[in-house]
Amino acid sequence: SGSDYLTELFAHAQNTVSIHEGLPVMNGAPMRAFNEGKPAAMEALMPRKVAQIQKKRGNAQTVYCETNHSFIKGWGYLLPDRYIPQEEIGVVILRRDPEKVIHSLLRVRSVPGISEWSRTWYLTPHARENFSTPPSTDAGLYDLCRWQIEEVDLRAEAYKTQFPRITYFACDLEQLNEPDFVHQMFAAFGLTPAPTLESVIGKPLNPKNEWPRLPVAELLRPSPYPSADDLPAPERDALIREMVTFLKKDAAPEIARRKPHRLDDSFIFAARSIVARTEDKLEVEFQHKIRYTETEIILIFEFLHTIMPGDIAFFHVTRHTQPHLFFTFDYNTVLKLSAIARKLGVTAAGKLLLLMLPGSQGRDFSHAPHNEATAHPHA
Repeated sequence: SGSDYLTELFAHAQNTVSIHEGLPVMNGAPMRAFNEGKPAAMEALMPRKVAQIQKKRGNAQTVYCETNHSFIKGWGYLLPDRYIPQEEIGVVILRRDPEKVIHSLLRVRSVPGISEWSRTWYLTPHARENFSTPPSTDAGLYDLCRWQIEEVDLRAEAYKTQFPRITYFACDLEQLNEPDFVHQMFAAFGLTPAPTLESVIGKPLNPKNEWPRLPVAELLRPSPYPSADDLPAPERDALIREMVTFLKKDAAPEIARRKPHRLDDSFIFAARSIVARTEDKLEVEFQHKIRYTETEIILIFEFLHTIMPGDIAFFHVTRHTQPHLFFTFDYNTVLKLSAIARKLGVTAAGKLLLLMLPGSQGRDFSHAPHNEATAHPHA
């Protein structure tokens, strides 16, 4: 929580490039394997990651800043000394009130371990390299979210012990709303504030407004219906098709009214918003629970695919139909115009080219000071 806001703060330091989850993100299958004690895939990605850091850095005077929570979940253990001396690395340990983090994870359906989407971005319970006692196999959604927070806290403390020569700065999100404290953070890393810094302090980013702001009690309200995930694959595929047809009819005026996001031209946020706000209606109509299911994630991306099969989001998202309908996510591929043209067509590549033009946003295109600003839409 707050990582995109932290990106924006560092973007207002002199001689920095500030990026949120720069490609390759270093998550997904390599991150999961790393946490099962199999580091080979992550190690193979490291040269590509370091090359991208150096490319975006540009010159020896520029400080590279990246706010990426996958750091503590994998690649952060491979970076020090092998690629960059500890003395040249700074790490922010950013915390937030656990109850607020749990609420946020529940609200945006990012409960650890429950879907391919959450397994792409978050730690998985019962992984071999976890520091904490895993929650029980019948743990509730709330307990899974709390476990994630506690596990990351343990990793932060262990990381400081393992790499003692790194410069660390611990803080909570509320402190970063205080100008004096932000200046302390900049001083800890030897950063010089730009004159524009004061204008962005205390202004939150990435509120994920596509998800309704329901209270925790409502989010955890039991469904009276059986989970769609328990259906045989052919029946679930048929259910998803019927739901997509229902969504297209029910949300037709909204689809016509909305436009793709102005930066990456993706309709994913609108698709997610439409599904989220139709969730209860879908459950009643089709008599199956979809909240906190793999089915809901598939539904979101299948709905998007029927509207815009060439959406830029599908550069990182792959649709599969055999042996059943599902989607996989790969955010460890660097954006290249030729690859985008091959997968999504020349139009998508042309739109990205406009986005990548120098000065189009006054900074690296993978960070922009607006909500929902990347082709890999994540917290």
